[in-house]
Amino acid sequence: MKGRAFLFVVPAAGWSGLIARENGKCYIFSPMNPVDTSPIASIATPPGEGALSIIRMSGDGVLPLADRLFQGRVQLSTCAGYTVHHGAIVDGDGQVVDEVLATVFRQPNSYTGEDAVEFSCHGGTAVARAVLAQALHAGARSAAPGEFTRRAFLNGRIDLSQAEAVADLIAARSDRARRISVQQLAGKLGSAVRDLRTSLTDLCALLELDLDFSEEGLELIPSGETQDRIRAVLTSVRRMAASFETGRILREGITVVLAGKPNVGKSSLFNALLKENRAIVTPSAGTTRDTIEENIEIEGIGYRLIDTAGLRTAVDEAEAEGVSRTLASARGADVILLVEDLSEAVEEEEIEEMLSKLHENQHLIVAMNKLDLCNTPPSSLKFQKLSNRGAVFVLTSAKTEVGIEEIRRELGRLAEPSNLGLEEDTPVVNRRHKEALEQAARSLERALETAQNGTSNEFIALDIREALVSLSEITGEVTSEEVLNRIFSAFCIGK
Repeated sequence: MKGRAFLFVVPAAGWSGLIARENGKCYIFSPMNPVDTSPIASIATPPGEGALSIIRMSGDGVLPLADRLFQGRVQLSTCAGYTVHHGAIVDGDGQVVDEVLATVFRQPNSYTGEDAVEFSCHGGTAVARAVLAQALHAGARSAAPGEFTRRAFLNGRIDLSQAEAVADLIAARSDRARRISVQQLAGKLGSAVRDLRTSLTDLCALLELDLDFSEEGLELIPSGETQDRIRAVLTSVRRMAASFETGRILREGITVVLAGKPNVGKSSLFNALLKENRAIVTPSAGTTRDTIEENIEIEGIGYRLIDTAGLRTAVDEAEAEGVSRTLASARGADVILLVEDLSEAVEEEEIEEMLSKLHENQHLIVAMNKLDLCNTPPSSLKFQKLSNRGAVFVLTSAKTEVGIEEIRRELGRLAEPSNLGLEEDTPVVNRRHKEALEQAARSLERALETAQNGTSNEFIALDIREALVSLSEITGEVTSEEVLNRIFSAFCIGK
């Protein structure tokens, strides 16, 4: 077979196999795990009532199979790709199940790279299930989670980073997360990785060619140039890996934990920020016993707000568990929104003691709440030490909604590109990609050290090849069945 091929072993699965790329298609060879191209079918739309439901089918022989259940003016197996046809789905007795539109896709210009058909039927759980049942009765099998996208990857329609972007796009909670997923789905990350691989491949070829001419005293690439090339790629790899934290925030949203003593108005402030009565509010202290989470969007960025139990000495086991969960949530938060009650004496030492239980590098917003009950708000000079730490103080009243928009503006300011340290146009958002980049960086660091020590080019090339394998894992040029199973098992059925 022509093309690139890599031997890999998966000890945990107890087998070895071969993965290769040829003419843009990916092949996995294993006697235990052959590539399955049989017809599959699934409902591609969410359950429930709606205008339309879509049943998707793909695989070898899927169009003749579709002819068995579709009744219209033409046979779908004779139709050109990207054409739509009106007809009906009928059961084995010729009874109409539903009136549908059938869209035909011809390989290789379909989502999966196979022949495919989609039936648009009337929305509703019963209708969609009935149409799917006829597809299965005709000879298709139920698709596994993510199997359509998995076939798109195996058939070379998309690389593995693009396949993962499909799931990220579906799960996007904010406009910024959506935009990044669209960029990665378009292949921006894969293109950047391939550029790095090309640079390393060219360098590796020169180093290995240089070995053939070393006995003749010829030097095809000076050691200094080798080091400069490795260093340039290493810098790019490190920068991409470092963008993960920003990418995580853009993908998952910024976690904001409301913390403070009982009855300072955390839940009221939580509801005011959400603009709905999500948390129960009573005059009694300790009403909130567990964490409550909701999502909001500010300036295209997602925020995960977490209301927590009050921090105090617990009076019972349930409250103790609530306090423990509060501290656990606060330690993992990007922002602490500390709520204080202005109607009672507020001391800086008291706030500092509470913050001592948290991380010092977290963003801190102090909401001086219940302004409506306070005639003389404390001077900000009283909290100079906290101001020096970077704390932002906002006078608020959850009851009258004073200061709520100021808190929202402050949260939005934290997500500005300059504050997020956004250097990459498309930051890395997937932890698997980050780990592969870090592994590639370690291999390149060894290669650079080897070059600096004046060691033979053969050993430099060995470290570079290891970096190439790590980078190839991002796009799927090198992968295993175990990794594919883990990635696609998280997809929804029908995608």
